[in-house]
Amino acid sequence: MIGFKKYSAAKKSAREKVSAPTIPVRIPPKQTNSAQNKSRFWKPEYQKFRVRSGIKTFRDLEVYQQSNQLSAEIFQFKLPPKAKNRRNLTVEIDKLQTWTKQIPRLIAESYGDKFGNLSQSLGKLETAAQLISGIIAKIDFLLASLEHSDSKELLLQWLKKYQIQRVRILNLKRAWGRIFRK
Repeated sequence: MIGFKKYSAAKKSAREKVSAPTIPVRIPPKQTNSAQNKSRFWKPEYQKFRVRSGIKTFRDLEVYQQSNQLSAEIFQFKLPPKAKNRRNLTVEIDKLQTWTKQIPRLIAESYGDKFGNLSQSLGKLETAAQLISGIIAKIDFLLASLEHSDSKELLLQWLKKYQIQRVRILNLKRAWGRIFRK
């Protein structure tokens, strides 16, 4: 037979000894801290936008819940008693309260419209984002007008929350546009 080599029994037993089956060794996973697990693309706020459970109504949307809560907080706001130009600031706060009521309403309406008329639904979300831009401008005006430090601190908190809400509404608009367009 050409091409095949014959091995003697002695060589065969030597080969079997070398390639004897070994017991697999389990290597423990590398221990790292949580900071090392975060890559440069990891964003902690992105995890908050994941759907955690089925959304059955607009009340299940975090954007709606948080905008409703912010609206309620603004309705409880009172001007400090020693505020300068109190009458004009009261008018500005009334406008702010009116605008904050419209945002949860627009989110609820856009949720209902997304199944029938998607473009109208996305338009309402865009209107809500524009209203939030107006609210941010009003809060900036009130920050410049008020001198009371507690009121300024509260207005700064609202300013940050509304900036986040605007981004979330635009993210929701983008997601609905991707999912429901055919």
